[in-house]
Amino acid sequence: MKKIISLVLALTFVVCCFAGCGAKKDTLTVYTEAGFAPYEFVYNNEIVGVDIEIVKAVAEELGKELVVKDVKFDTIVGAVKSGKADIGAAGITINDERKEEVAFSIPYSSTEQYVIVKADNTTIVNLDNLKGIKIGIQNGTTSDFMIDGLIKDNTLAGSTIVPYDAPALAAAALGSKVDAVVTDKLTAQIIVDGSNGAYKTFKLVKADGSDAAEVEEYGIAVSKENEELLKTVNKVLQGLIDDGSIAKWEKEYNDKAATVTE
Repeated sequence: MKKIISLVLALTFVVCCFAGCGAKKDTLTVYTEAGFAPYEFVYNNEIVGVDIEIVKAVAEELGKELVVKDVKFDTIVGAVKSGKADIGAAGITINDERKEEVAFSIPYSSTEQYVIVKADNTTIVNLDNLKGIKIGIQNGTTSDFMIDGLIKDNTLAGSTIVPYDAPALAAAALGSKVDAVVTDKLTAQIIVDGSNGAYKTFKLVKADGSDAAEVEEYGIAVSKENEELLKTVNKVLQGLIDDGSIAKWEKEYNDKAATVTE
């Protein structure tokens, strides 16, 4: 996990996709945050993952050179809106707030909210137990928005959000600066699998066992002004969903991320 934590910071990679030899192509600039396995993470000094495979396929379809930039998650939507980035691909949940800023592709994956605690923790087992504690989250994510809302409406009275740039960084602070971490399902499972038994994870539920959060769907963010790019992204995504590539990559990169241990 330390490899993920140390390498996630301030990395920028250029990934080139060629549709053949010839003159230099235009670029497709993609913003991501490489601390969210299996969708984007650092492996052998390269940013890899499901989202990276998707944008490679989009760049190939367009015949453009792909430029992937690793940035803070909470800057991605704004960068797409302003035109700094053509695409935002970072396991971004489609929600109404973000749809006011950017356009989204068709959904290509779904997730639920999970909690990570230390393996020997027996007191935090549901939503009620998150009251009055310090909760680590990735800044600007739906986990952030959800927990913030629950604190403001007093569902989690006395709780404090401790923001981090990546879920793995939040998990590394368990037992010292935070008591629990809330993040998406696959990411939580990967962090726990790579912790050598130090952490455990469970679905965020209410005390009665019912779901505490809605199922979320991921989409690729594109400027509202770029309808042609959105059409291409949707065409590529539908093909990758139909031929099983997305599901295959989720398993492949889930397994690969689990090998990046402390």
